[in-house]
Amino acid sequence: TYNTSPDFTFLPNTRHNISLRPVDFSNNIGNWTNGSATTTTQKPIITRISPSDPVNSTGIENKTFVIQLDQIANVTWTGAKSQSNLSINGLVNLTFTPTSTGLNTISVSASNDNGTSNTIIWNWSVHPTTFSTGNRIWDGSKPIDFDRTYTWTPQSFSGFYYNAKDDVGTENITITMDSYSSRTIGTNKLVYSTSPQEVSFAHSLWGKYQVIGFMADKYFAGYTSNTSSTNTRPTTDFSGISALAQGGLHKVLIDDDTKQTIAVGGTLALRDGYVLKATDIDMNARQMLLSLLKDGSQVDVSPLSAGETYVYTKTVGGVENLPLIMVRFDSVFAGQELQTAFIKGLFQISEDTTVVRAGDQFGNMKVDSVDLSGIRMKNSANIGLSKGTTATVMGDVKIQVANNDSAVRFALTVDRPSNLEVRSTVYKDGNPLEWTPYNFGMNIGDTSVGFYYDLDEGVGGENLKLINPVSGRSIPADGLEYSTTPQEVKFTYTGFGKYQAIGFMADRYFAGYTSNTLTNIITRPTTDFDGISTIANGNLNKVLIDDDTKTTIAVGSTIALQEGYVLKATDIDLNARQMLLTLLKDGTEVDVSPLSAGETYIYTKTIGGTENLPLIMVRFENVFSGGELQVAFLKGIFQISENPTKIEVGNQFGSMEVISVDSNIIKMSNSGSIGLSKNTNNALMGNIKLKVADNDALRFYFAVDVTPEMIVNQLSISAPTKVMAGDTLKIKVTAGGKAVNNTTLSLDTDMGPTDINGELNYTIPKTLKPGTYTITAAKTGYEKATKSIEVEKYVDLRLSIEAPSKANQYETITIKVLYNGTAMSGAAVLFDNTSAGTTDSNGEVSYRLETSGTHTITASKASYITVSTDIDIRAPYSEFKALDINITPNPVFAGEDFVVRSNITNVGTKSDTLPVDLVINDTAVDNRTITLTPGQTVEINFTRQESLAMNVTVEILGQSNLLVVQEKPTNYFLIAVIATAIGAVIIYVLTSKGLLSIEILKQKFALLGDKFSNLFKK
Repeated sequence: TYNTSPDFTFLPNTRHNISLRPVDFSNNIGNWTNGSATTTTQKPIITRISPSDPVNSTGIENKTFVIQLDQIANVTWTGAKSQSNLSINGLVNLTFTPTSTGLNTISVSASNDNGTSNTIIWNWSVHPTTFSTGNRIWDGSKPIDFDRTYTWTPQSFSGFYYNAKDDVGTENITITMDSYSSRTIGTNKLVYSTSPQEVSFAHSLWGKYQVIGFMADKYFAGYTSNTSSTNTRPTTDFSGISALAQGGLHKVLIDDDTKQTIAVGGTLALRDGYVLKATDIDMNARQMLLSLLKDGSQVDVSPLSAGETYVYTKTVGGVENLPLIMVRFDSVFAGQELQTAFIKGLFQISEDTTVVRAGDQFGNMKVDSVDLSGIRMKNSANIGLSKGTTATVMGDVKIQVANNDSAVRFALTVDRPSNLEVRSTVYKDGNPLEWTPYNFGMNIGDTSVGFYYDLDEGVGGENLKLINPVSGRSIPADGLEYSTTPQEVKFTYTGFGKYQAIGFMADRYFAGYTSNTLTNIITRPTTDFDGISTIANGNLNKVLIDDDTKTTIAVGSTIALQEGYVLKATDIDLNARQMLLTLLKDGTEVDVSPLSAGETYIYTKTIGGTENLPLIMVRFENVFSGGELQVAFLKGIFQISENPTKIEVGNQFGSMEVISVDSNIIKMSNSGSIGLSKNTNNALMGNIKLKVADNDALRFYFAVDVTPEMIVNQLSISAPTKVMAGDTLKIKVTAGGKAVNNTTLSLDTDMGPTDINGELNYTIPKTLKPGTYTITAAKTGYEKATKSIEVEKYVDLRLSIEAPSKANQYETITIKVLYNGTAMSGAAVLFDNTSAGTTDSNGEVSYRLETSGTHTITASKASYITVSTDIDIRAPYSEFKALDINITPNPVFAGEDFVVRSNITNVGTKSDTLPVDLVINDTAVDNRTITLTPGQTVEINFTRQESLAMNVTVEILGQSNLLVVQEKPTNYFLIAVIATAIGAVIIYVLTSKGLLSIEILKQKFALLGDKFSNLFKK
């Protein structure tokens, strides 16, 4: 039998007849064998060529997907679009364009005529262009929108320094999160960098200088070869003068090109105490004599001709002759009674240097490197991102974390609300075309500046969009569209549920209540909030109070609300746990209501077409009765304005006109063209301005100039960021730059209220565990503020003393004083009331003990807690002590000698001769008299016998040992020898006389041998 499997190639899907016949090795041919078979096609094999799976891309861009087939097949693509291709073999590709960001699935199937098919897919994540940078918010709940490594620049964080004229801003912060749910920024995972760049002086004739943004502030870094030295007095070469190279930065105090006048004898105040004085003016020579004063004293004087620039230099921060002040004398004017000089061009930097060196710590950031090219810092320890907290990064730069359990969401902010410009991303080179709360705004405490954004809920519906990139120097009519939508947000008192808020022209407004408002709250009167919408009636109401501070109100006392409303506790019934609440408006009673504990008082009024609109909500929590005081506790107050902003189609707000409004959206567009001339600052709508750079290249941005009035109700906390348990913490609370008294401060527990200066001194309990804590400031009518502080373990500022507790008279001892385990020099040491001296650099002082008895050593030093310890000083004495005890032999037989040996020493302070007893079973049986000097050791011995077998306790001067005395054993060997000798004699006699045969004797000896053997075993 022979098996063979020949290879044949057949056409697919065809019936074939096959004939075979054998041929042997002799060429004998056999008969044909016929057969038939029908071939089928295997399913296509799809090979993925590109891209690999999964696919990640940024922005709406084309992506080509390529496969290879092993046979002719029908190909069908499914994804952002569908396409079928017939009868394709080899390489196949299709280009997709995603319609939006998000997760896309691209699949391709290949099938043949046999009906078999195969499919492969790609998972394609399309990220927005702001995936790794560009937004001011980072939201861990949206991994498709935010990379775990994210960078903030002056384009996304308006706190960073930016010069629109020169398009300069080099501050960057990059954060790397371990995960999207992490509540910690790991050490060295927050990296800050900044570098110097040239910017133009405001007075353009001076050329340029180096500026650097540092910790969200503008600093001078140095002059350059582009700083003009033309007509300077004294002649000054600015090239190469760098403060940054010496690790120093200086605030730019004045950079101005305004034309100013100064008359003879007149002055012009600069900064840092400097004043310019025109001592004299020579009209004919067109010269002035300029004096420079510092804190009233003249520090320099210089003649100056028209067109010259006076330069005042000083060696500061390691930089010799650093130009601090530059003043350009422009021209003179003479009237009939007045001679005046015109000054055009002022520049001044601070003489106070901000020193930046490697290893320096700024907040949580440590300087990694600093040189001519810039500054780099990293966080030196973990930074916590606990919900609802604000973490310090460096200087005024903070990270504000959303008060949200499920999402890790945070934003950069600055704790410098006054004189602050909150700007949008800058439009340049045709981008961006759209602005949202992500790239236009800042959250300062609970106040949203710029486009409204609720950080806790992650919502904000304002949007500004250019229909097309700008061409020329204007935005055409209807070329800019604004829209905003209402969204549900939580009341600050979460028990109230949710309401609809809406951002409108960069301000927060109330839009309506919802089905989620007060769902589980007992209201008085009973109120159904569902469907109450002010925006549906074309009205928006300012949110005046949204507060959950626990507030007390006594009988007869009041709580001021907004717009002239006042709450008054008319009466309190302790037994029924009720209060009678009166509401006054401008001093006149407008409502009165009984209220039980746990109920919420509702005051309604018909406003702007909305009937029975709840304007005020107050929750009565509980009552308290003291010795003379009856108090009600209120927790949860909400108030909206009764003066709505009317929104109707056709209404004009600045350059924008309302084109539609309903309960879901408000839309506006510019009714006329908007000019974009360089160096302009025009109102767009409400508080929003449109600012254009002073440059031929078009650059503009939208901005809100923050004023104290905008955040007058936003509390701000000033307190150290790191303290030790036991420290007294000085806390100050302000709002809009003004102190706020009677603000409730808490650190886990109530700390107390602020005084009239907005301050509170609070001593942190020494028992408080180390960790990061949150100070909360709250007051009715204000937005609460929080500040994170790091509390270190309590370390007592108490000195400690290392000294012997016992010592000998006439001995010199060393007394050591320490603090927290470290030697303390300069500490005063007292022996009783006599000075023992002052500790040296090792914290030590030596002292000779002259008097026996118990004495007190005291150590003290300014700012430290004085400590004392007692010492017992012994008069000279002798004390013999046994160091050991040895017995040989042990055990011993009764009646035999044993020797007891012991080393005896004198641990006292004087020589002596004393007897040393040998004690056996508590009885002194012998002694030796020896003489020892202090510290000397000698060996003594005793030889003894014990007659009885027993256990004996042997003792010398407290050292003891156990002696085992045994009975003497019987000498069986000697008995055997004697018996053998006697037996031998007897045997000899008996055998010699023939009375005993040898055989019998052998038997007897064998028996005797066995008996002796047994005996010896025993």
